Amino acid sequence: MNRRILFYGDSNTWGYRPGGGRIPANRRYTTMVTRQAVDVIPVVDGLNGRCSAWESDIFPPELLGGATLVESLRKANSPDGLAIMLGTNDIMPPLNLSREAITANLRRMVQAARTECAGALDLVIVCPPPLAPAAIENLVQSGEGDRKVLTADLSAPLRDLAAEEDIYFLDGGNIIEHMDAEDGFHLAEVGHLRIGLALGSLLRSLAARRPHMLHYISRRCCS
Repeated sequence: MNRRILFYGDSNTWGYRPGGGRIPANRRYTTMVTRQAVDVIPVVDGLNGRCSAWESDIFPPELLGGATLVESLRKANSPDGLAIMLGTNDIMPPLNLSREAITANLRRMVQAARTECAGALDLVIVCPPPLAPAAIENLVQSGEGDRKVLTADLSAPLRDLAAEEDIYFLDGGNIIEHMDAEDGFHLAEVGHLRIGLALGSLLRSLAARRPHMLHYISRRCCS
């Protein structure tokens, strides 16, 4: 039976290509998952600039990923699963959010999704790969970026969050070293391919419904 999975994220989920335009749909990670999980029907909600915040005095309301998640779930009409990949815009100016703040936002999102879907939802948190070193330097040199925030390890608290909430976790930084597009903030086609195949492998494992293996796969092989 086919499974509808909502992929909720930012410009990397949308397929942004530095320099303008979009990576072709069949080369985005949201489509690449189907190479491994052939029963998945991707439902994609990616928005350029989206963050994990629930409220902000400086960010447009439509880009507050926490506040708009439930609406996205309703538009998706009761999906079977939800994969969230957010955090990249959070650590960059003007937000400069700490990893603790991002983790708290994502925890609220997980809990809100469970409430909205009455718990009947496979949940995956995808930690985005780190920014490329050159991109970090450019932000710091501009005087707008905070080096401590930009280089903080987001994967550790998100891995803990997944364990505490009993959901699944994929560490993008263990799949590619850092964002591989030329601007250092986005995924190139190779990054999309590798993230998509790894996420597809995880989603395929969920369909097998082997609880004793799922915990191992999500916490070990994909973390």
